[in-house]
Amino acid sequence: MDPHCATCPTRQKTAFRLLDGQQVQTLCDFKRHGQFKKGEDLFREGQNVRGIYCVQDGHFKLTRHSASGRETIVRFASPGDFIGYRALLAHEPISVSAVAIQDAHACFVPADVLLNFLEGNGPFSLELLRATCHELSEANQLLASLAQKTVKQRLAEVFLMLRAKFLEDADGCIDIDLKRSEMADLVGTATESLIRLVAQFERDRLIARQGKRFKITQPQKLAQLAELVD
Repeated sequence: MDPHCATCPTRQKTAFRLLDGQQVQTLCDFKRHGQFKKGEDLFREGQNVRGIYCVQDGHFKLTRHSASGRETIVRFASPGDFIGYRALLAHEPISVSAVAIQDAHACFVPADVLLNFLEGNGPFSLELLRATCHELSEANQLLASLAQKTVKQRLAEVFLMLRAKFLEDADGCIDIDLKRSEMADLVGTATESLIRLVAQFERDRLIARQGKRFKITQPQKLAQLAELVD
């Protein structure tokens, strides 16, 4: 991984691409680059925010726990994604936990550095605002899906979302390994129900299994099932 911000290819995917030369040098001087093993915490729900993380490579799941202790996946963070900025801007404790779902690298940017960029760089501020609005829109879509769609429709939508987020490996499978319980959390159903529906999707040849991974074989039919297209 390239620790220098000026030559980091991931920076070009983020609002940091809008920083001027001096601000890029400041970012490089004050950011901290970290490596995280699969299953390792980036931070835990309820912690005070001292800065944000920018994912450099790998993926993280952002989870929230109910009063009963049940974990729910809120979203995923991939290369180029910021984590923790909404809590930082709202001056609130972080409302989610972030856990690496594969070996990953992320850079920590202290709060005072980020706030200086926001105050002194209008395009950067606007880009971060757009990212916040997009994230809230995705959250609203998820709530609507949980409230209005059947479990079968939500599973079809989750398969398509995962492929769009993680792309495909060399074999054409969705390039991520998730536990059945994690898939069930995304769909909003019990693990046993998920397993039965996945088997039905396989029988209907909507998806195919290769080891622990899934290949979408009929994306158009999945989109129709999820009511994403007419």
